[in-house]
Amino acid sequence: MLDEGLRAHSEGRIESARDAYTKALAIAPDHPDALNLLGAAWLQLGDASQAANYLERAARKLRNHPGVLGNLAQAYFATGRFAEAEEAFRKAANLDSRNAYFQLGIANSIAMQGDLSDAEAMLRKLADRFPDTALVWFNLGNVLREQHRLLDALPCYRKALDIEPQQPEARNNLGSVLHGLYRFDEAESEYRTCIATAPDYLAARYNLASVLIDAGRFREAEAICREINERDPAAARGYSFLAVALGQQGRLREALKCRRRALELAPQDAKVAESYAATLAATGDLDRALEWFTRALALNPDSASARQLLGTTLLAQGCLADGWVEYAHRPAVNQFRHLHPEISITRTLPAELEGRELCVVREQGLGDELFFLRYGTQLSALGARITYYASNKLRGLFGRVRCIERVLDESAPMPEGRTAILAGDLAHALGTHPACAVEPPASGAPDFWRPFLPRRISIFWPPVPPSLLITPLPEQLEALRGRLAQAGKPPYWGLTWRGGIAPGEQRGLAWSLYKALQIEPFAQALKGFPGTLIALQRNPAPGEIDGLSRAVGHAVRDFSDLNEDLEAMLAALALMDEYIGVSNTNMHLRATAGRTARVLVPCPAEWRWMAAGSSSPWFPGFSIYRQTLDGDWSPALARLHEELKALYC
Repeated sequence: MLDEGLRAHSEGRIESARDAYTKALAIAPDHPDALNLLGAAWLQLGDASQAANYLERAARKLRNHPGVLGNLAQAYFATGRFAEAEEAFRKAANLDSRNAYFQLGIANSIAMQGDLSDAEAMLRKLADRFPDTALVWFNLGNVLREQHRLLDALPCYRKALDIEPQQPEARNNLGSVLHGLYRFDEAESEYRTCIATAPDYLAARYNLASVLIDAGRFREAEAICREINERDPAAARGYSFLAVALGQQGRLREALKCRRRALELAPQDAKVAESYAATLAATGDLDRALEWFTRALALNPDSASARQLLGTTLLAQGCLADGWVEYAHRPAVNQFRHLHPEISITRTLPAELEGRELCVVREQGLGDELFFLRYGTQLSALGARITYYASNKLRGLFGRVRCIERVLDESAPMPEGRTAILAGDLAHALGTHPACAVEPPASGAPDFWRPFLPRRISIFWPPVPPSLLITPLPEQLEALRGRLAQAGKPPYWGLTWRGGIAPGEQRGLAWSLYKALQIEPFAQALKGFPGTLIALQRNPAPGEIDGLSRAVGHAVRDFSDLNEDLEAMLAALALMDEYIGVSNTNMHLRATAGRTARVLVPCPAEWRWMAAGSSSPWFPGFSIYRQTLDGDWSPALARLHEELKALYC
């Protein structure tokens, strides 16, 4: 029977080998070789627990057999019993000190117990001793990658591949390190090479889809995801990736179908439920979105991302009090704590504010600073003395705001022992007071209450404060009046067609919304009106303004340089008769100048533009034109054209 099993084993017929070894043990239950071989077969078949049972029996019979101890160590390792694996590998290594794989097993077991520095030290010694063993370099790369030392890991993976070019795991991990370094093209190349040499190695296909998504190449990512789903149809992950690729193309209805399929395949996966809820919210199905956020949080109550997505969903619906509670989970909070562990931050205000200095710290983008400092007026009215830590580009503007006593650079040291509040937490700090199970008053913002989502009701005060107002400098107004007069006749139309960071250039852990209009349809909506078109676009692409000029039928004047001087931009926005474009810093500056605008809002919308409707309480008088669920701007641009036509023709 053993000979039959060994023959099957050598031919790769592992199940047949297992059956033969089992029959051999039925005849001789304590035969050590049969126990060892059956344990090895179970290990190859993926049942490490069964393997460990037989290998423990074999090791009791063959106490000084390094091969048996090595197999037992692998079984322990595969079942997560890393301390026992280390001990077994050490015994095997003592019996056969020239075997690199036993030494590797010790190092890997140490690493899996969390001692990465000791594992690294051991692997470096092994690399000196066994420089031509690919697995040594591969595992050293893995340990360095686990320590986030990506640049150090790179040469290790390359060395492993020099020795064994066909090793898919090393090729995939090399791609992963390059991916983590934002070297997307190089990562893509490694993933594609890995797929070419190991077509059935699915990890490389998933990673290829991921890097294409991160590079903003969503159509190519979609194609790879569809290939993955054909090869791995029972895995939720492929449908989740496909949903991202479709959603980033504005195809939200298709993305929702993929999220639903992922949920069917992984109903207990909290991340899948959370993503389904977020996509429901993006498509406007609030009730079901809230229900699924509740389910996701039941599966993983500690999910900060689910709480953050729930918060922005509530805010987008005007459920402000509960939304501000969840807004504590936005990524900016953890980013600040990571960068400034020495600074204590709070979300609450002292009971007595009269004469009290408050350190308020900027967060997120320039537009967010302008947006959240609207709450400074309320703080000042309560007697608070605000010291604001601002971005350099806005320091001068905030220096003229009466409610702020001092404006410092964001890098300025904070007084020792002082507690700070992030600008994004001012709304919660000012306006949330616990209440029992009572309906909020009509003037309170939260209009949401569902029995399936039991939540603490809060009263928010004040509902929505007006935008911060900043008067442009007289000399800037004078200069811009002269420049506009040279550009052409009034009315003056400020234009911005792109905002945010392009997907392929984003480097954060979470996507920030990118807004972009195609030049030709945007131009068609602006045709036929009197006055002068002014391009206020930040960093326009070469030839882009000329292309807009050709499409609209007359010259568009380039004022894009004003984006480098926000004092000048504030003055320009104050003087524009119309400002039309996507949401960006300039939209916030326009509100700060006390003027209204026409905003083209993508789908899904940022919460401050609300989930639906043609207006937002945060920007009174602004007109909103929304992209459809299918990513179509045509209805929004057609409505924009008709409304402008009614005013100017």
